[in-house]
Amino acid sequence: MTALTRLALAATASLALLAGCSAAPTSTGAAPAAASSAVEVTGFKFVPATLEVAKGTKVTWTNKDTTKHTVTSGKDGTKDSKFDGPLADAPGTFTFTFAESGTYAYFCSIHKSMVGTITVK
Repeated sequence: MTALTRLALAATASLALLAGCSAAPTSTGAAPAAASSAVEVTGFKFVPATLEVAKGTKVTWTNKDTTKHTVTSGKDGTKDSKFDGPLADAPGTFTFTFAESGTYAYFCSIHKSMVGTITVK
């Protein structure tokens, strides 16, 4: 076996090894689904009041109360304009995808004593 043949065989084996390490596509060829999490609005509270999620997680708030609420980013009743969604009477929902790491305080702009925090890692 010549040196050139050995080199060609080594290169072929290396490529095969690298190809075996790559991520295989899903059976449907679709991208994996984004993570999701849920917060219930019940008894004039966000449940859970604190939540930790991964970057890219979609959080859905569902109103279980018989009155309207909001999911408004900010604290101490002051909006910071990161998100602001209405929650109609049950079963109204609002969904927001957290694309950036950080801590997001939020409240209900109608009932300012209702507060929550999402920590995105």
